[in-house]
Amino acid sequence: MGSEDELKELLNKLLAELLSKSSQGSETSYEVNPASQNGIYVLNEGHWKLYRTDGLPLHPGEQGDGIYVLYFDNTKCGACRRFDKEWFPFAAENAGKAKFFIVLCEWFARNCASKAASLTFTLHEVRASPTTIFFKVINGEIAKQERFEGVVSKQKLEEALSKMTLS
Repeated sequence: MGSEDELKELLNKLLAELLSKSSQGSETSYEVNPASQNGIYVLNEGHWKLYRTDGLPLHPGEQGDGIYVLYFDNTKCGACRRFDKEWFPFAAENAGKAKFFIVLCEWFARNCASKAASLTFTLHEVRASPTTIFFKVINGEIAKQERFEGVVSKQKLEEALSKMTLS
């Protein structure tokens, strides 16, 4: 860190991350954004919680049967910031219908401070961002999945969720 601009950028990132955290009992709630820690986040009781950073990749079905929606996000992805405007309202409005996760890395699996997030990018062969994958898990097995690469509308996300719940 030699330059004053680099130091300012680092301080701004740290400040943004500190401001994005708020206490919720003994757990921490996050507004997941580019300043957030790399890792896997879960929407739990209306708040984004850091689910894990180390260990195994996220497997649809590890929290039981149901619908899992995974958003693969990169902190250096401009399209992801546009998609956030569709994703966050969609997830909040449909929280009772599915299990929502954000898998956050700096730049895909190759530049990620979270082993679990990096392995999840690799497991699901994510090579474009944003990528959103819907999974329907029955009896511990993936019965159906649908994948979207790039920015998609909230309406398209709602249609995909509706198809998962109907079948």
